[in-house]
Amino acid sequence: MAAIQSYLIILASFLGQSEKISDVPLQKEPARYTIEAPDVTVIGIPVSKVTIRALTVEGELDKEFSGHPQEILGLELWVKGVDTALPPFKNGILELKTDLTQNQKVFITQDLIIVDPDIRGTGSLEVYRISKWLSLLPPVLAVVLAIWFRNIILALLVSVWSGAVILAHGNLFLGFVHTLDTFVIHEIVEPGNPDNSHLMIILFTMFLGAMVGVMSVGGGSAALVNRLSKYASKREHSQLMTWFLGLIIFFDDYANSLLVGSSMRPMTDRMKVSREKLAFLVDSTAAPVSGIAIISTWVGVEIGYIADSYASLGMAEDYYTTFLYSLPYRFYPLQLLAFVWLVAYLGHDYGPMLKAEVRAIAFDQVIRPGRVNVVEAETVAEQGQLAHRLLLRNALIPLFVLLGLVMIGLMWTGTIEIERLNVERFESGQTLLQKNFRTVLEHASPNRVLLISSFLASIAAIASCSFTRVLSLNECVEAWSAGAKSMFLAILILVLAWSIATICDASHLDTAGVLVELLSGSLSPNWMPTITFLLAAAVSFATGSSWSTMGLLMPLSISVTYSLLVPLNEVDPNHHLMLGTIGGVLAGAIFGDHCSPISDTTILSSAAAGSDHLDHVLTQMPYAITVAVISLVFGYIPVGFGIQPYILLPVGLIVLFLILQFYGRSGEAEAEKILEAGISAEEFNNPNHEKDEEESELTNKDEEEPDQQDESEEEPTEAD
Repeated sequence: MAAIQSYLIILASFLGQSEKISDVPLQKEPARYTIEAPDVTVIGIPVSKVTIRALTVEGELDKEFSGHPQEILGLELWVKGVDTALPPFKNGILELKTDLTQNQKVFITQDLIIVDPDIRGTGSLEVYRISKWLSLLPPVLAVVLAIWFRNIILALLVSVWSGAVILAHGNLFLGFVHTLDTFVIHEIVEPGNPDNSHLMIILFTMFLGAMVGVMSVGGGSAALVNRLSKYASKREHSQLMTWFLGLIIFFDDYANSLLVGSSMRPMTDRMKVSREKLAFLVDSTAAPVSGIAIISTWVGVEIGYIADSYASLGMAEDYYTTFLYSLPYRFYPLQLLAFVWLVAYLGHDYGPMLKAEVRAIAFDQVIRPGRVNVVEAETVAEQGQLAHRLLLRNALIPLFVLLGLVMIGLMWTGTIEIERLNVERFESGQTLLQKNFRTVLEHASPNRVLLISSFLASIAAIASCSFTRVLSLNECVEAWSAGAKSMFLAILILVLAWSIATICDASHLDTAGVLVELLSGSLSPNWMPTITFLLAAAVSFATGSSWSTMGLLMPLSISVTYSLLVPLNEVDPNHHLMLGTIGGVLAGAIFGDHCSPISDTTILSSAAAGSDHLDHVLTQMPYAITVAVISLVFGYIPVGFGIQPYILLPVGLIVLFLILQFYGRSGEAEAEKILEAGISAEEFNNPNHEKDEEESELTNKDEEEPDQQDESEEEPTEAD
């Protein structure tokens, strides 16, 4: 009996101990690997980089691990179009990069990346993969809805929301929240970006609007128009002045758009030039002249792209010389500048632009009725409360202050940056940069300079109007505030366009990468200039950014052209096909930017000209497409087969002249025909206006006839 009791006690203690042991959770073995990859990838599109790190038991980097793991699932490395085995770890790190210059691409092939799936402590990372067609949805929606609803703000907002919904795994509400608190807000504050470039652009746009507001209220703008009217007695003269002023301000496209448009708007309004035409003149000179000027804020970026691409291929060359040699191959911007001059000089237009010009001439409507003026809030001057004295100095002083400070600021910031870089170069034993006008301008900080210069110019406008006693200080401040508020719609459109660009960048939907993969393939070197022009146009149109397009396509296009020239033993940094390819990328980026409703420079041109943004895009697009087709047929296609650009450029200009001369028509002559025919402004702006009235009259008659019939039937009854 005692033995049985002892046995039960031992059994009970054993069961209790086993129960306590089972209550203790097993410690999870730490992960052997950590994986870093983009959160969102597009199926079939290479990703920029994937990094895998081997860890010790303590969770630290295992620098002694230099080999291959048993298996890696979900990753593929393609080199020159062939699936290649993954390289080994080096010091505990495996870094896979997509390098287009070396034709090396990294693909994520599954929703889950797993390293060594059959061992404990395996590393894994879940990746959200989307269809490539979803990547194209936001920019396509922006264009389609803008044309359908004729409202650019609604189109941009829906486009941003659709992209946010895709990134939120289809969650509609979360996509709406992210539209506001992630994309729109982040485009203003730009967390992690010390330059704050977007906020600077917003502020200098407002300050420039404030300067123009004070100039207008103080009578400076009217005085400037009166003075210029002595030299511009015809509509064509005012357009030529706008074109010429755009050529003078060659150093930066933003400064060009805002300054030329706001300065010439009062004069072109007086000459009955439509706001759409003014926006076209401004937009079509800003980026083209900055892109081909041998000294501008664009030059440093363009030379940098060429230098990086050539250096990766081992080609040593004076990159500035290559840049200069590529200028004749930029058919689109060169021919567009000439085309703008022809349009202004001949006074001929076609397409939607002709209708806008006829409307302005015949009915004195520089803006189509019912359209949204980007500069929506009219200044006090535009409401009729003009100064009693029109003093030219109230316009010249702020304009000279703005231009002078911009040039001084660019030289100052560029000099400081060169000195800083030279200190680093001296310490590392590199060649020092020379301080000349070109290099200083290349290393300047244009956004910061424009911010400070526009603010001080607006203060100069207040000081000028106050000291001349044209306005009181309170009136100046009110005009300053009204001018700044007038830029609200332009800034709203700009922020939404930036949001779409962020959604479509390589870190999110990678729209540009999708277009590159869809449009690239095995090519003949003779067609590279043409293909790069079209590809750059497509990417720039979809993303709304010519700079990012150049940064993406320059290394790809140069490396592909290089690889095609190697078998022919014609590798030369200044080979005509290489120069044609470089020119095609830079020109195509500007062309796509001109046609894109989400382009920042196009939005700023609309704002400066006071035009409805969508009307500006739709009237400018036929002209841009015309010049692009001529650039292809009489430019990039023949230059690929060895014909020199010095022969092709004059031929293209002659064709453009013939198109305007025989296909275009005079707006003044068409306006006379409209007035002689007795067509009203309502009928002209709405061709269905008269038809709608007739239909409404017929409908009213049909509704009245039954009532009359009922009354006729009732009368005999009452008589009886």
